[in-house]
Amino acid sequence: MVRVRSIPLGLDDALRLAALYLRHPAPSTYDGLDALLSVCTGTVPGATAAAISTAGHGRVHSTHATDGAVRDVDAWHNRLGQGPLLDQARVGSPDLAVLLVDDLAFEIDDGAVRVRVTPPFRALHSTTLRCRDGRRTALDLYAAEPDVLGLDTTVLADMFARRATSLLYGSGESPDVRLRLALRLLERALDLTRPEAELLLRPHLRRRGADPVLVAEDLVDHLVRPREHP
Repeated sequence: MVRVRSIPLGLDDALRLAALYLRHPAPSTYDGLDALLSVCTGTVPGATAAAISTAGHGRVHSTHATDGAVRDVDAWHNRLGQGPLLDQARVGSPDLAVLLVDDLAFEIDDGAVRVRVTPPFRALHSTTLRCRDGRRTALDLYAAEPDVLGLDTTVLADMFARRATSLLYGSGESPDVRLRLALRLLERALDLTRPEAELLLRPHLRRRGADPVLVAEDLVDHLVRPREHP
């Protein structure tokens, strides 16, 4: 069953707690989203994995994940061209809206054979960070068991979703941090080396004021869409 819930407000104390985890000097290899997801899985009861995903135009890719099995979930979406993350991107959703899937297992029945498909995770709690033009970026929490991610998950996930939104789309980070994050997105979404990602990104940053993260997201969207919609 899939249902959408509004997000509880008034989580200032929780946001201050999240800030304490993340307020320290960052080395050049530091990725704020990786750190955020690590803290998230250690904080939210029932969550066994966390990821930042972008879904839309027939493709899902998780650029940050605490468990390699998240790639299997992405591949499932991409093979079928459907699934909860793609479906939510198609219909659109407000920022910080929640998609809750109590059980990701499903059955395929062709009339002669019925097969039960059990994915590597059974439950999904996905919070929209940004949804524009058919493309949705989200904070995804996965659980090994069904029916374990509920209202308490939403309350805790809210503070991490707000911080993830700030890291991805806020103006508080330095230009160098924004550039490193953009390059990391390209590397992971398109399976590029750092020099290849730089070669792809830098020509598109010549326009004054261009945000590297938004440019990187547009590049990924543009490059994957022709292959899926010839």
